[in-house]
Amino acid sequence: YQMARTETEFFNHVGDYMIYWYEMPQKTSDKFARGTSGDSAYPYRIWILGDYRCKIREISSDLYELELEDVRISQGYYENALKEGYDMRFALEATEPGYSLYCRFDGDYLYLYLEDGKTLFATYCAYDDEEEEALYDAIRTNDFDMSQFTFPRHADGTCDYENAASGEEIYKKRIVNGVYRAKENLRLREKEGTSGAVITAMPAGTRVKILSLGKEETIDGITDNWVEVETLIGSKNIEGDLIPGEVGWCFGGYLK
Repeated sequence: YQMARTETEFFNHVGDYMIYWYEMPQKTSDKFARGTSGDSAYPYRIWILGDYRCKIREISSDLYELELEDVRISQGYYENALKEGYDMRFALEATEPGYSLYCRFDGDYLYLYLEDGKTLFATYCAYDDEEEEALYDAIRTNDFDMSQFTFPRHADGTCDYENAASGEEIYKKRIVNGVYRAKENLRLREKEGTSGAVITAMPAGTRVKILSLGKEETIDGITDNWVEVETLIGSKNIEGDLIPGEVGWCFGGYLK
């Protein structure tokens, strides 16, 4: 989200130049580390090595093309990084020519597409400093005051959330590649529908990523889609066995 705000401020000026070389090397993350704060531990990424530059071209008022070009890393820099324990995931020289990414703005949203211009890679939304601090407080205290957040809107004024500020139940469109948690113990099935054979059962709080959307159905008064999901790293079944990467179907109304 912070990236989205930075990119928005940057791209708003790109149109004046049409094509612009951003020569400052960008940074890439390469290694996870573990930090502590009080009695809590958290993972974070160590940022190292600049390895690309980009040319930005305005296609329309809300669509920009980023032409990325890899930059060679010196042999000495590469060897020193290896000695320091970094697992380098890129070659000394680019093995492919430059490639493009596409950024499309839609109101408060920024969508990032891969080179084919169709495959959605990431979605960002803008927020202000007050909302950022409110979010940090909510994470620390596990107490969310929804009135402190302004939910993002599309350029046409529509919002994917309803009645959020009032604290009423929020309706959210299920998003492919979105990460959700099970509201309660939840069965993972071989196919969509309650007739699908049960693969495993997940406890409340299990994190899953949606792979695809299925048919819409009303269960227990809840209308939502069946969704194909994949369990994430650290997921366990109700017996306590690890089940990362398990793929199956569940009812989206039982996810949050």
